[in-house]
Parts: sequence; C-alpha cells; structure tokens
Amino acid sequence: MSTRATDIIGRPIVSADTGKKLGVVGDLLLAENGRTLVGLTVKHGAFRSEEVLPIEAVQSFGTDAVVSRSEQLIGAREWRQQEQGPAGGEREHE
Repeated sequence: MSTRATDIIGRPIVSADTGKKLGVVGDLLLAENGRTLVGLTVKHGAFRSEEVLPIEAVQSFGTDAVVSRSEQLIGAREWRQQEQGPAGGEREHE
C-alpha cells in the first residue's frame, strides 16, 4: 500500500532507543532526480532552527509516528554541506 506525502507531514518522529519525541515531520527531502527520498525535515517549536533526519536513520514509518533509530539529527546547515559533497558538487543518491 502506498502512502502520500501529506500523510507523513505533521506525523510525530520518535526515537527508538529512548522513546523521546524528536519533533514532527515538516517536509520530505528528495534527491535531485525527484524520485529518491533522502531525508525528512524535523520541526520542533516555532523558533528553533530546522534539522534533518536522514532516511538512513529512519527505522520505520508507522501509522502514528515515524520511528528514528536514535535521537541523532543533523542541522540544516550541516545537511546542506553534506549534500554538496567534498568537492562542492552534488552528492549522488542511488
């Protein structure tokens, strides 16, 4: 069964290792090809900076929450730097 992006946006994100709520899904991040999901933006409060949960850190997409393998999130600035890759070019996603 397929899931729409609108069903995932706003869903709570919970850490599997601690049970702590990390925030809610703000948006889905797609690779340049537009077909590969590479991460989720995490919203938590109106004034906090945006963070990213890489798709590799997602344990599961449950019906009530997205489960992360840990509490580890990446800051948006760091995520952009990682996406640029070591030579300043775009990182390839499979």
